Amino acid sequence: MWKWIRIPKGIALVAFLLPWMTISCSEQKLVEASGFGLAFGRVTAMGRAAQASDGAALNLWLILALLAIAGGLALLFLKGREAAKFVLGTAVAAIALIFIGTYRYSKDAILAEAAKNGQNSGMDQAALAMIQVHWEIGYWLALLSLIAAAAMAWLVMSGKDDEAEAKMRSIAAATGEKAKVAAEDAGEVVDDSGGGKETEPPRP
Repeated sequence: MWKWIRIPKGIALVAFLLPWMTISCSEQKLVEASGFGLAFGRVTAMGRAAQASDGAALNLWLILALLAIAGGLALLFLKGREAAKFVLGTAVAAIALIFIGTYRYSKDAILAEAAKNGQNSGMDQAALAMIQVHWEIGYWLALLSLIAAAAMAWLVMSGKDDEAEAKMRSIAAATGEKAKVAAEDAGEVVDDSGGGKETEPPRP
């Protein structure tokens, strides 16, 4: 199972290339960004690309999350099973850093920032209340992959990985056998229904 941890770790890294967040108001998209975009201040605002030099802020927490994922992936290639606790640590750290780094884009954080900047009028509050923050597939894929990597690293660290892998192989084999039997039964039903049809004699 040790080598298999590379898969969810790699998926988590690739997930940063996918869409992570969309902010919209009245069903009109205001801001879109991938994981890398949020980390390095490269977002699309109102259809226009913006970057750190335009005022889009770098997100240090997400940059650290990227480094943690890359570090854990490097350990998987360079070290043996004795590094399982460090791989587990990098996965847990990346999850925590992602949560911390993305909190600033939550609706509560946006409303709090607006209140701090003095946008307290009724019109401002009504407009802000219509803002919706949607977390896209890249965000969820990164989190789920890191959770899977952490669980697998914990199994390796606790010495239960061989048992878990054997169970997964057994479940996969049983599922494959059931699917094979179901396919055979379906084929027999089709054959029976086809064989039971009476053919009409040709008309003169």
